[in-house]
Amino acid sequence: MDRPELLWRQFELHVGLYKHYLELTLKMNAAYYAITGAIVSYVLAHREDGMSRAGLFIPLVLGVGLVGLFIYGAVMLRYTRQEMISIRDELGLKTIPELNVLTVLLWLSAGGFIVVSAGVIFLWRNG
Repeated sequence: MDRPELLWRQFELHVGLYKHYLELTLKMNAAYYAITGAIVSYVLAHREDGMSRAGLFIPLVLGVGLVGLFIYGAVMLRYTRQEMISIRDELGLKTIPELNVLTVLLWLSAGGFIVVSAGVIFLWRNG
């Protein structure tokens, strides 16, 4: 396989992964907020039951885990972007997909998860 063909395959792989990660990020956000909303509404509706607050552990752990995952993804995306720029230059292309859209979405999502996790902790302590 010659070098240009290898670079094209690598470029296509990066573009495909970018689309997949963007879609996955949006789906994970939707799932997290749906799960958290359901659990928080249950806890608020059953405040007299002290055990119901234990369910807040699920969105807390999930939120903290997603913060770590999304920050890691945002940092690592910088290297993917640099590689795509190198491939673009070597193939003589003018543009690449703007990967910073996913980076910003990952950082914003991580910030949202931090805020929601802090709210869950507050609810847990002051239930």
